Amino acid sequence: MEVIRNMDQDERFEQAVRVTGAGLFVNLGLTIFKLFAGVLGNSAAMLADGVHSLSDFLTDLVVILGFEIARKPVDRTHNYGHGKVETLSASLVGLMLFVVAGQTFLYGLRKSLLVINGETLQQPALIALYAAILSILSKELMYHYTIRHARKINSMALTANAWHHRSDALSSVCTMIGVGAAIFLGGRWTVLDPLMAVFLSLFIFKVALKISCSSVNELIEASLDEKTNAEVREIILNTEGVRALSNMKTRKIGSNIAVDVHIKVDSGLNVGEADRIALHVEHSLKKTFGPYTYVLVKAEPDIPEPPIHPGKTGVCLRKEAETRPEEWGSEERNPDENR
Repeated sequence: MEVIRNMDQDERFEQAVRVTGAGLFVNLGLTIFKLFAGVLGNSAAMLADGVHSLSDFLTDLVVILGFEIARKPVDRTHNYGHGKVETLSASLVGLMLFVVAGQTFLYGLRKSLLVINGETLQQPALIALYAAILSILSKELMYHYTIRHARKINSMALTANAWHHRSDALSSVCTMIGVGAAIFLGGRWTVLDPLMAVFLSLFIFKVALKISCSSVNELIEASLDEKTNAEVREIILNTEGVRALSNMKTRKIGSNIAVDVHIKVDSGLNVGEADRIALHVEHSLKKTFGPYTYVLVKAEPDIPEPPIHPGKTGVCLRKEAETRPEEWGSEERNPDENR
C-alpha cells in the first residue's frame, strides 16, 4: 500500500477527473457502436459486449462523483475530510466487476450448453468483428492511460477503473475470436465464443476480488503495510529527543495516511520542551508523506518500569523523584494532605 508524497490535493483530483472523463466519452461511443453492431450484425456476443461497455460508462459516472465528493475539505461533520468516499467508489467498481463477471460467465455457459446439445449458433456479420477490433484497441489504450495516472496519483478508484477498461478489452478479444471463428470457419467453431467468455469471466472475477478486498480493508480501518509502518517508525525514532515509541496506530484515509503514536522523551523536560519534540515528529512525517497527513503525537516521560515487590502482586511503585510533576501538568502534593 503506497501513499502519495507531497502532491497538491486539487491537482490530484483534477487529474483523476480528467482521466475518468476521457474514459467516460470513449465508453459512451463504444456502447452505442457495439449495440448497433450487435443488432445489425446479428451477434449476441457483441450485444453482450455492448452491455459490458455500458457498465464501464456507469462506472465512470460513479468514480467521477466519488472524486468530486472526496475533494471536499474538512468540515464540521467530517473532521478527517471525505477521502473515504474515494475508497467507497473503488469498492463499488469492484462490485460492478463482480456483476460483469457473473453475467459473462452465465452468458458463456448458456451458449456452450446450447452447442453441446446440438444447436448451431447463428453466424454474425463482419460489422460485429470490426466493432470488436475497435473495442480492443481503444479500451487497451484507455487501460494504459488510466493505470499510468492511477499509479502517479496513487488512486485505488482510478486503478479499479483501469482494470474495468481492461476487462472490457479482454471481453472484446473473446468476442473477436468467437465472431471471427463463426464468420470464417463456421459450424462447430462458433462454440469458441462462449467458451472464451467463460474463461474471461474467471479473470474478471479475480480482479474484482483483489479490488474489493483492498477497498474493504481501508474502509474497516486496516493498518498500513509493514514497509510503510517501518518507515514511519524510523522517522519518529530518528527525531531528536525521541527515546522510544509505543501504541503506534496507522490507517489510510483516501490518498492520505493517519498516524497516532505515543513517544517517550526525557523525564526531566518540561511540557513546552516535550511538545516541541512532538511537533518535530509531526513535521517530519508530513515532510515525508505530504502536508495532508493526519498526525497525533502524545509525549510521555521516559520512566523505567518499576519492579514488582514480592508479596504485593500487581502493585507497581514508581520512582516519583525521577519526574518533575510541576512541569508535566501535575501539582506538588503535601504528603501530610492524604493522612
